[in-house]
Amino acid sequence: MITEDLVYELIIEGEEDEVYAISMVSEPAIEAGWVAFDKEQIQFQAVDNDKRLVLGPILVPDKRILRIDGEGKPYHVFLSAPTIKKLSEKYLQNKYTDKVTVEHEKAISDVSLVESWIVESRTKDKSAVYGLSLAPGTWAGTMKVNNEKLWQDFVKTGKLTGFSIEGLFSHQLVAASKENFLLKDIDDLTEDEAKKVVKTIEALLKKKGIELEAYADYGDGIKNNAKKGIELNEKNNNKCATQTGKVRAQQLANGEAISVDTIKRMYSYLSRAEAYYDETDMNACGTISYLLWGGKAALGWSRNKLKELGLLEEAEQPSVSSTYAGEPANDKKKVKGGDVPPILQDFEGCPPATQDIKLNIENRQKCIDEANYGPLNPNESNEDYWKAKADQFKGSVEEAKKALCGNCAFFYRTPEILKCIAEGLGEEVDAWDAIDAGELGYCEAYDFKCAASRTCDAWVVGGPITE
Repeated sequence: MITEDLVYELIIEGEEDEVYAISMVSEPAIEAGWVAFDKEQIQFQAVDNDKRLVLGPILVPDKRILRIDGEGKPYHVFLSAPTIKKLSEKYLQNKYTDKVTVEHEKAISDVSLVESWIVESRTKDKSAVYGLSLAPGTWAGTMKVNNEKLWQDFVKTGKLTGFSIEGLFSHQLVAASKENFLLKDIDDLTEDEAKKVVKTIEALLKKKGIELEAYADYGDGIKNNAKKGIELNEKNNNKCATQTGKVRAQQLANGEAISVDTIKRMYSYLSRAEAYYDETDMNACGTISYLLWGGKAALGWSRNKLKELGLLEEAEQPSVSSTYAGEPANDKKKVKGGDVPPILQDFEGCPPATQDIKLNIENRQKCIDEANYGPLNPNESNEDYWKAKADQFKGSVEEAKKALCGNCAFFYRTPEILKCIAEGLGEEVDAWDAIDAGELGYCEAYDFKCAASRTCDAWVVGGPITE
């Protein structure tokens, strides 16, 4: 039970108290990001734009940061300006400038702290030149990022946004609330107290990775499939599936409650990836990945759970080879060897068709020949095309016109994919204008760049995939 709202000041008490690393993270605890010195975004006079530098606050004085103790109780910590100054000096004295991690987990090479200073004025400090308004006493710094992958895939894309420290500190109790809101009768809580209770509980649950709405009423079939996937993946040197898939398998194997958002992702993935499951080849990554997510048993459970929650209409029962909303799958296509296409893995680089225009044209023609990709010019009425499509699936023209590439589960418009498409178009054209004009995305089913306003017989409800 949460009994007290505690506030501690972090202090330097012994030699072991120090900051021993700076982490580049997506959600800085100090709630302040950095400025990226990128010549494609902003031109700076004081910095060489080609040197890949990021500037931002490392520690902000008197900023309260929520933490959770070993018993699950929330408390707040802060550091004073004098303590922050001592920590910044000690960091440099200990020659820790190359000690950098990502998300407090992985040590990263070729990244260094090249500038470190204490802000003395909001308006006259160097950081103000770049649009930051940092409180006096803030420890600010500039990192040089020579790590190519980190810069291109994480800093420039905005996945990492600021600094966070790693260190050891002594705690000095500053304040403890005199009222225990959670011991009060709910009817006696004021509005502010009720809000504080809710926020505290939500913060605690979030820190523990728990959501208020979660379900664990799935059967042993799902658990056993996940366990089997884990076992098969280990036999294959853990080469299959993304880290997300591996984590999901552990959750399901342990019978843990999963959130509604996770159930949605489960249903989306299993619907799309069913074609890569081959029960005759238990060493194929497609088969292993599918089992890690709970297999066919999980597809059925996730579909029924979403229906039960009112989040899935009766007609929305897509399988990977379904060609129309509500149409059951028939004659499912198998990918040779059960291989999972790059888009379903943690691939490095871009899908080949986004970079090779000849391959893209060949694959697009294949989609035209095999799956009636069209119409030729979406800006025309194309009544004959849409009537034929409606007749094919025994629906109306209005329904057929709603089944577009732009809302297909095979259609990818993630930032990474759009970047790949832009790079593939090259400098001869204004790539992003072309992408916007055609609402271009990547078709996973036929491996080519396609337009959102077209469709084909391989259409599946559930898209687009944007993250």
